[in-house]
Amino acid sequence: MSEAELQHWESLCHQCGQCCFEKKIDEQGRVYPTGTPCRFLDIHSRLCRVYSQRISAESDCIPLTPETVAELDWLPRDCAYVKWREERVEG
Repeated sequence: MSEAELQHWESLCHQCGQCCFEKKIDEQGRVYPTGTPCRFLDIHSRLCRVYSQRISAESDCIPLTPETVAELDWLPRDCAYVKWREERVEG
């Protein structure tokens, strides 16, 4: 992605922080969110305190790109990235 595309992509985020809460996976592979936030999530602002280094700071952090969003089924339906993807697929 170009710098302009990256900035646009990141501007889509509504900063709900839902992707930054730990998830549990059951035996069937279903993913369930928990009430436990990532240690770097500021729960008041819903911003990552180490955003620019998040991938190296937290091994479980998955960068949300158009490609990964297409593959992740645990993102909430009201996630701005999910909505963006659905608009592209349906439109």
